[in-house]
Amino acid sequence: MAPRVESAAQAGAEAFASDGGWALALVELAGIGGDAATADARACAGATQVLSRFASEPQRLPRRPQLLPQLLGMLNDDASSARDIAVLIARDPALAANLLKLANSPLYRLQSTPVEGLERAVSLLGTEGVRRMLAVALMQPVMRTEGGVLGELPARLWEHTQHASAWVVEAARREGVDAFGAQLPVLLQGLGAIVVVQALRDECLRAGQPAPPAVAIASLLQHWSPRIGRLVAQEWQLAPALLAALEGQASAVPHERGSLAGLLAQASVEAVARMRDGAAARD
Repeated sequence: MAPRVESAAQAGAEAFASDGGWALALVELAGIGGDAATADARACAGATQVLSRFASEPQRLPRRPQLLPQLLGMLNDDASSARDIAVLIARDPALAANLLKLANSPLYRLQSTPVEGLERAVSLLGTEGVRRMLAVALMQPVMRTEGGVLGELPARLWEHTQHASAWVVEAARREGVDAFGAQLPVLLQGLGAIVVVQALRDECLRAGQPAPPAVAIASLLQHWSPRIGRLVAQEWQLAPALLAALEGQASAVPHERGSLAGLLAQASVEAVARMRDGAAARD
């Protein structure tokens, strides 16, 4: 069963998703890429060759966060308390710092005064809130990259991933679906997108070329982001359902409404809408 949204908005989102519009919209929001008639797309071909080798060279994929296995077990255990989770998070100062940073960001802030301590953050967020934010905080270090000729695209991808993560958590709760399980494919697809951007940026630098056409960049992202995300999930030994959701994004077969793959597809679209709304509000 699909998330309850207005029928017109649902139809628009599904049409947008079927056209692969989320990636092109992000490229446009980043303000990069030339016109298809004049810009050179050879760097995309080189990046495709690099990305196609990840399947046979999985050791080149981003490394699994050190605490991920323990945290996944604890977050999926209803008997785990917020304090148990906080104690585990505290073992990784960088992770704790990322969690606090997110807790104080505009997207997640729950109060006007800053949250200054981990115990306070856990108390305010509760176990479910910590689960939601912790998944994002785990991915943040491996998603950092410099854009180079691709400018703001990595930052826009990270923003898109956070909005998609927030949307899918809300939708999963409405539908009685495991919110944490729905959130992870979104984050892994975002991580896959960052790997794509790194490959394209490095290829542009190697060949001394400017950014390819916007449409070519978007096509590369649309095609490879879920595929790389699935390879990461497989290498990190995550649940088969996560692999299936990401595999669904790489397939041309329409997603079943309300399925994990369907939620992931709509989350990508809804996140773009939220980013555009935010950009319009700032103008």
